[in-house]
Amino acid sequence: MNWRELNEELAEGKIAPVYLFYGTEGYLLERALEKLKEKLVAPGAEAFDCCELDGRETTAAAVVLEAATPPALAAWRLVVVKEPGAEILQGEELHAYLADPFPSTCLVLVAGSDVDKRLKGIKLIERAGRVVEFAPLKTRELEKWLQQEAAAAGYSLLPAAAQILAQAAGGELRPARNELFKVMTYMGRPGAITPDAVLKLLPAAAAQATVFQLVDALGNRNAPQAVALLRRLLDRGEQPLGVLSMLARQLRLIYQYHLAADQREFAAKSGLRPFVVQKIAVQAGNFSLEGTGRALNELLKADVAIKSGRGTAGSVLERAIWAIIKGEP
Repeated sequence: MNWRELNEELAEGKIAPVYLFYGTEGYLLERALEKLKEKLVAPGAEAFDCCELDGRETTAAAVVLEAATPPALAAWRLVVVKEPGAEILQGEELHAYLADPFPSTCLVLVAGSDVDKRLKGIKLIERAGRVVEFAPLKTRELEKWLQQEAAAAGYSLLPAAAQILAQAAGGELRPARNELFKVMTYMGRPGAITPDAVLKLLPAAAAQATVFQLVDALGNRNAPQAVALLRRLLDRGEQPLGVLSMLARQLRLIYQYHLAADQREFAAKSGLRPFVVQKIAVQAGNFSLEGTGRALNELLKADVAIKSGRGTAGSVLERAIWAIIKGEP
């Protein structure tokens, strides 16, 4: 089960007696815990009907003892165990409990980024309740999620603005959401959130978005557009060496993508979010391995020239762009 399916069940009032949450999208996982708490624990009853345990400092027997305790002030008792280790998941006490979970308790085990579904404890949880994965959102998913968050607050986040926010956050949900709320707070009242509004308020987002466009222009051999984008970055006050560093990072990722056996291997080795991996995959289609190597070499020469004072930084970077485009077959 994924987090969307979980949300649908919770919206319908369906509560499982036991859950196992895992995955790398921590913000969505935290939201799911909050929703469960809102549904099950009455205000003011947290001290009686909500219990949180550190799985690294407790035992399976202690978890079962809490889970088998009846609620005091509500119809449900919520027990959350964070980072349960093998001692708990494979403990006989927990296995016995999972065979017949306490009907008025919702037990939530919050594991790490991944779980071994072959383990007996995981299989028993699947039978008794739900195993829910919180995976990072893909490109369009993150943009859509941001638009939904904005709509819930009364704002209309235009698709291009959502793309800039997602891109600037590197495909990570929490930073993207934080940037979205900065923009909404600045606007003060509901309305349309345009790309210009995002770029005006978030200089880092503007720089990151322009660098992506610049790399696209290089790959498409569009020299006038590439030079115009470079000048836009410098006019905004971005430091030439900072621009060069961002370009080099993007090209290094493209180079590493070419060296990987496939997109899955690149994602595993780089540790990048799906959003970024997809962007690199698209840009890699515009650069050969040899062309990427030559481009990196041109940036290295530009770095040396700028640091040694051989020409103005802007002109050095423009020459590097022309050399990269000319050298890519």
